[in-house]
Amino acid sequence: MRSRGLVVAIAIVLAVVAAAAVILYTNQVREDAFGDESGSVVVAAQDIPAGTQLDGLIEQGIFETIRVPNAARVEGAVTSLEALRGQTTTAPVLAREQIPASRLSSGTATQSNVGVEEGHVGLAMTLGGPQAGAGTVQVGDNVVVFATFDEDTIVLREDLEKILTPKQFENFLVAASGGDPGSISKLPAFKVGAPFTVSLVPTSRVLRIGNPIADPETGRTEGGDITVMLDLAPADAESVVFAMERASVWFGLLPPQNEDGYQTEAVLGPTFEKLLGTAA
Repeated sequence: MRSRGLVVAIAIVLAVVAAAAVILYTNQVREDAFGDESGSVVVAAQDIPAGTQLDGLIEQGIFETIRVPNAARVEGAVTSLEALRGQTTTAPVLAREQIPASRLSSGTATQSNVGVEEGHVGLAMTLGGPQAGAGTVQVGDNVVVFATFDEDTIVLREDLEKILTPKQFENFLVAASGGDPGSISKLPAFKVGAPFTVSLVPTSRVLRIGNPIADPETGRTEGGDITVMLDLAPADAESVVFAMERASVWFGLLPPQNEDGYQTEAVLGPTFEKLLGTAA
């Protein structure tokens, strides 16, 4: 019996030694594969929705540090847990993927440079949740800016020329003057006799956005206003400011491959006669 126990003990020792050898070999292979051309990055063990505060997830141990070859490292990838503290995701993060700093509330830019294109301005505004995309719009997305003006809105001539195409403006003068556009062509301002919606800016890139906080378990966002900053040409920025003061403004999210938007004409609301079916 004693010899049998000795054999079992020796077998256990040999198994432990073999397992240790495999682990050492695996680590050696990994080190040989990566060598000095590797680095540490932080990944998450689960998917994280946009608008998630990360401090609670850090305390839950959701994140870990792994090594990846430098050639495979994502630009701006987070390399330490400390870089995640106090942060909120501005775009979804998938499980086991590297986390770019551009998907965090701090972004990759400084306060003096948020990625505004040369010759443009960064314009910030606050909209309601549905008007600003209901939490789906993210930094780097392209959006179209719509504006709906109420009936009898008094609009400066220079502003009306910005938001209407030349043909639309010509038709407007004809309609507003009763067929004699020359009689009002020099007026500095006009009263628009019907509500109208216009694609104010066909496309603009989102520089910053503060989406509502999403529940980590359900992914649903809470209600509330959304503050967003757009990259706009100065003339477009003027039109948007005017619309924010005088109209209802909405964003439309463009598909990723569309950076130019769509060329659409303004839509005038139906007249009372059209609603009643008595228009000629």
